[in-house]
Amino acid sequence: MVNKKARLLLEELEEQFHGVQQKIMKSRDSYLANHKKDYEKAKAGYQRTKKQFDNARIRITKEAGKLRKSGAKTQENQVKKAKAAVAVLGSALKEARQIMNTAQDKLNTARPFEKKLAARAKALAAFEKEWEKKQETEAKARIERSKKRKSTALKKKAVVKSD
Repeated sequence: MVNKKARLLLEELEEQFHGVQQKIMKSRDSYLANHKKDYEKAKAGYQRTKKQFDNARIRITKEAGKLRKSGAKTQENQVKKAKAAVAVLGSALKEARQIMNTAQDKLNTARPFEKKLAARAKALAAFEKEWEKKQETEAKARIERSKKRKSTALKKKAVVKSD
C-alpha cells in the first residue's frame, strides 16, 4: 500500500518535472525574440519620427529664408505653424527615444536571462537522462532480485522433494 502511494507520488512529481521543463524551453525560445521584436519596433518608430522632425526643421529654415526676403504676413503665419509642428515633433521624438531606450534596456537584460534559461534547460535535460538511467538500473535490479528469489524458491522445493 505504501509502495503504491510512493509510486503515484513519484509519477506525479515526474509529470510536474516534465511540465516545468517544457515551460522553460518554450519561454527560452520566445523570450529573447519578443524583446528583439519590441526593440526593433521602437527603433523603427524613433527613426520615422526623427525623419519627420528633420524634414520639418529643414522646411522651417527654408520658409524663414523666404520670409526674410518677402516679409509677407501669410508666410510669417506659416513659419509659426511650422515651428509649432517642430515643437510637437520634438516632444514626440523625445518620447520615441525614451521608448526605444527602454526597449533596448529590456533587450540587454533579456540576453543574460536567456543564457540562464538555456543553462537551466540543459541541466534539466541532463537530470532527466540520469533519472532515466537510474530508473532502468533499478528495473534491472528488481528483475535480478525476482530471478534470484525464484531460483532460491525452486532450490528449496527441490531440496524439500528430495528429502
